[in-house]
Amino acid sequence: MLVGLTFISGCSVSPPEFMSTGAHLVVVATDSDGGKDERLSMFASVSDRDGVDDIEYLYVVHDGEELSWSLTPDHWQRSDEGSSIWIGSNALDAPGPDIPRGQYRLILVDKAGERTERSFVLNAPETSQYSVPAIRVADANVVLDSAYSSNTAFFFDSGGNVVLTIPIAKGTTPLDALWPKGQWRSGSDYIAAYGYDPKSETGFFSWKIRLPD
Repeated sequence: MLVGLTFISGCSVSPPEFMSTGAHLVVVATDSDGGKDERLSMFASVSDRDGVDDIEYLYVVHDGEELSWSLTPDHWQRSDEGSSIWIGSNALDAPGPDIPRGQYRLILVDKAGERTERSFVLNAPETSQYSVPAIRVADANVVLDSAYSSNTAFFFDSGGNVVLTIPIAKGTTPLDALWPKGQWRSGSDYIAAYGYDPKSETGFFSWKIRLPD
């Protein structure tokens, strides 16, 4: 936990820049009995005249709760989308089950100590009355029960790494329809479902279950 961030500026004339940012709340199942926890998903499209590899830190700060996360190239997720480069995380956790609402600061720092800031506000509803999707495997089929219109299947390897994401419909879907020719058997060990509610701008992750051999 970091409280009050201070940086020494270098002589660089090429500070990093925020091009765009996006953040939303994610509710995750913590067990198969209905336990839930909240996470913050936050990504920023960034640039630096010295190259994005010159960016050293991305801090996400909630001053009101004296809470922050420090992301580095070893820990953030990176996505290259055409000329845009996004960095961030979809699993920022806080002490306790809830993510603080309200105003956050993003602080981008390069190797020369040059920095830039941007703010965003997390306006998410109280989530205790929302359900997470429920998923089960019957033979070689996935059965999805979800309250949300947009749902995605996540396949994971034994280490918990995401190896494939693909849209999934409610009800029963053959696993071969999601990952053809039985490749899910050798390419993954677990599956979960993610539902997104555009009205509340909140995502919901099911409990991760084991795939059949």
